[in-house]
Amino acid sequence: MRKSRKIFLRNVRARDQLEVFLISAITSLLLVRFYLHVSGYPQLGGGDFHVAHMLYGGFLMLGAIVTVLAFIGARAQRMAAILGGIGFGVFIDELGKFITSDNNYFYHPTIGLIYAVFIALYLGFNFLSRPTQRLTSREYQVNALSQLEEAIIHDMDPYEKKRVAQLLHRANPNSPFTRILEDVLSQVEAVPAEPPRRIKLIMRKVDKTYKKFWKARSSSRLVQVFFIAQASLFMVAVVATIFNNFDQVRDLMLGDVRLYSSQLLMGQLASSIIAAGFVTVGAILLPRSRSLAFEQFRRATLINLFLTEFFIFARIQFGAMPGFLFNLLLLGLINYALYQEKVR
Repeated sequence: MRKSRKIFLRNVRARDQLEVFLISAITSLLLVRFYLHVSGYPQLGGGDFHVAHMLYGGFLMLGAIVTVLAFIGARAQRMAAILGGIGFGVFIDELGKFITSDNNYFYHPTIGLIYAVFIALYLGFNFLSRPTQRLTSREYQVNALSQLEEAIIHDMDPYEKKRVAQLLHRANPNSPFTRILEDVLSQVEAVPAEPPRRIKLIMRKVDKTYKKFWKARSSSRLVQVFFIAQASLFMVAVVATIFNNFDQVRDLMLGDVRLYSSQLLMGQLASSIIAAGFVTVGAILLPRSRSLAFEQFRRATLINLFLTEFFIFARIQFGAMPGFLFNLLLLGLINYALYQEKVR
């Protein structure tokens, strides 16, 4: 009986490509909103015609599809991710027009819904490209073969050659295709690696600063204070907002669930409390295990990004942008710290 085969083979570069798509989409959305706000929301076309910028997003996504269908290689995939991301961001910006009977671009909950769409995409992309997943032997072989393109264009450096070798090492060693690819790789002459670029030199300095920071006695205390203060500020902001809207919150507590803004406010309060709980656990664990503590801080930050910021965006729209950017930066710093701890 013939063994069943997978229709789609997974790409080990998927995580990078999907992140480029998501970043491009979010950036284009914010730039479009900023431009429209500054320019006074101009109407393209004039008279009875109005060219919605959703159409430009559609053309950009079409360009991404054509690029990935007409060309091969990682460069084509990267270009498709950028074009597709920009197009999707421009497209989803007009969501309000298509969920309201009066085509209301300024429909108040739209920003919250768009934010929810991006959160769903983020979770879906992470599931598709989770680093812990085990690929099949055939998938490792196909990925190794696709990355050998660097050798054909005479641009494979030692790092890229080592990466292909690692993929083949995980494939079935008894497969004739694995042996053929290993023979081809052994005959590839890698070009000398380029001198470290400025960004790599900066990262080396950052790594040294990180290690030096943890040698100080007060380092754990400073990190504890920072995260507890951050969680406290979130709580204080919510309490202050509740105090300023006390009548609406009181009506909600009495059973009047029609007040949309009050529901969002209570959701923001609940998610802030949950995030503060993870921060507290992380602060307790920090003296014993930095990796476990940073994992708790990461969970708290993800809750703020996925839940707290969603409620804030839905309530005050782009007034939530500073908090979103702060949490995004904080998540990047925490991921960097977790990486350093794993290396250590």
